[in-house]
Amino acid sequence: MSNVVHPGIHKHAKTSIFDDSEQFIVEQFGRHFYVTGGFNTIRAGGSEYKYFFAKLTTDLAISFGVNNEIIVLVSSYENFEPRTLDIIDTIHNEHQGYRLDKVCVIVISKDAKFEDKLSSTIKTQKESRLIIPFTFQELKTSLDKDYIRSRIKKYSFERNLFDFDNPLRTDLYFFGRDDICQTLIDKYTTGQNASLFGLRRSGKTSILLSVCRNLAKQGCNASIIDCQTLFQSSWNMALYAVVLQVNSNHYAKIAINETDYDEGIAAISFTRDIEKIYNKLGKGKILLAFDEVEHITFGISFSEGWRSGKDYVRFWSILRSLSQRQNNPITILLTGTNPKCIESPFVMNGDNHLYNQITPIYVSNFNVDQTRQMMETLGSYMGISFDTDIFAYITREFGGHPFLIRQACSHIKSMLDEKNLGRHVDRLCYEKSITDFNNKVGFKFYEMVIGVLSEHYKDEYTMLSYLARGDISDFNALAESDGLYTIHLMGYGIISKSTSGYDFKMDAIRSYLARKDKYQRLHQTQDEKRSEISDRRNVIEIKLRKIVQKSLLLCLGEIAAKTAVINRHPQDKRRRYATLSYRDLFDPTKNEIYFNDLIELMRINWEIGFRNIFNDDVQKFSSRMTLLNSIGRSDAHAADISDPDMQSFRGSMSWLEQKVQDYLE
Repeated sequence: MSNVVHPGIHKHAKTSIFDDSEQFIVEQFGRHFYVTGGFNTIRAGGSEYKYFFAKLTTDLAISFGVNNEIIVLVSSYENFEPRTLDIIDTIHNEHQGYRLDKVCVIVISKDAKFEDKLSSTIKTQKESRLIIPFTFQELKTSLDKDYIRSRIKKYSFERNLFDFDNPLRTDLYFFGRDDICQTLIDKYTTGQNASLFGLRRSGKTSILLSVCRNLAKQGCNASIIDCQTLFQSSWNMALYAVVLQVNSNHYAKIAINETDYDEGIAAISFTRDIEKIYNKLGKGKILLAFDEVEHITFGISFSEGWRSGKDYVRFWSILRSLSQRQNNPITILLTGTNPKCIESPFVMNGDNHLYNQITPIYVSNFNVDQTRQMMETLGSYMGISFDTDIFAYITREFGGHPFLIRQACSHIKSMLDEKNLGRHVDRLCYEKSITDFNNKVGFKFYEMVIGVLSEHYKDEYTMLSYLARGDISDFNALAESDGLYTIHLMGYGIISKSTSGYDFKMDAIRSYLARKDKYQRLHQTQDEKRSEISDRRNVIEIKLRKIVQKSLLLCLGEIAAKTAVINRHPQDKRRRYATLSYRDLFDPTKNEIYFNDLIELMRINWEIGFRNIFNDDVQKFSSRMTLLNSIGRSDAHAADISDPDMQSFRGSMSWLEQKVQDYLE
């Protein structure tokens, strides 16, 4: 029982730096937390704050997953300012030897509206810590344990710490990337240029920001150049933009003139200005980190000058020349989704200055241990726990892609809250949540992540589609045609290779592509062809019934529309269906209305009801529907379906499905 933490104040705590009113607050605070010490004053920007350290009592620590000491910041100002929270970083840095919790902090303020102001601040700062707010007024009253527990729960359980959309700009929620960050730092330290490539949202920019933060702590100079802005300038003005940013980032205060950067002398001016900055800073080489480098890469950029290679060649010839000098002032780090700039040997019928100069490094995805660390750490602050097996399941499902894992966990957290399912995730809860995630929002994340392939690596994207739908021979044929194809796919962490062949590392991507390309599989058996025809025809027929029912009613009115449908029957059967309601006429259990009947109803009423839906003339519509009705009935008998007929069916059916989907949405 020696490890049990009870409320109170450590006997050696030096509370004397606090005035009487503040000491009273500390005493009240000690009724519910264990105040350990650390009493001190900190000043920033003309303001003064006081702080101390405390621990949650054992029962609270178990509930909220916080076992280390917590910073308790005391602000005696009547008006809370968001910049007050910046002081917490300074306190952490000054007390590296303490086991302080890096995420959870308690802030006590004199501002009576502190809680409302803090809520507004947190909404705009997703990366902010878990700030548990109290006011002086509150702590002057007698607070019970339920009140304290409720306050902590509100500011921890209600936050969704998995929901991060943007690159991480602090180390607060940064997981699993220490090794790759150190590799890039080592490259810089030894004067080597480097690169980092990966899928969208794989953490490239977060890694880049972390590398630059760590270099800054070591007194080194690093500038991140956003190529999404750079590509809008010509090569010479891009050089000007780079040197301006470096000058500004590091407060070098070198005089830089735009007139020195016309095409004739830009190369000389850039070299001169960079050397001036380098000599003034005197802190080793300047790291130029080009983020989203594909935006200034030949054959890819949106800008004609860069895409043609004209701007690319001039820009990189100057930077490469500067970086290869004996006393070169810069090192280069390229990051992006597409390594074409260092893979292609030629550009504009000449040598590519970056080819074979930089070895591509790909962002590795999380292993199970890294996934577990992230999920357990973030989950603990929200009171969420996971069965041990879940970490392996989710790593396999998303191939260790940290963004996809976080989005899936965010969805799980939302489901727990919405359906009041408790705070523990077992296998059954996990499977239900992931199925719901995949059906509702997962597909948009998957296409975003692998979109780089469909945009720039169409053959690789096709290979993934082949592999997902089981066309292994076609996958292997493409793999053998160019070794770079599988290098890219394995580098991105989408597939792996073993003695048995190639396989997906991301089950979610495989399932997504298999569903998306479900009706594109080649080399089908006759049974597979008939099954596809039957499935697609049955689905589309149900949707066409809804369209015909609604459109005829709007165009003809109920009486005329009902007559039009009944008239599809022979004269001797019409009386039998006349007693049915208009709606029941489209119920296949009550009325014999078939695919061909729907086609005829649309064709006859084309101009008044269906031309705008299908955006085509009636002859083309009729020919497509005739083909679907003839080939589409091949599933009803034993006739073989040829490959050309199958392709014709797919073409017409895909057209019809798209038109129907556009209308119903």
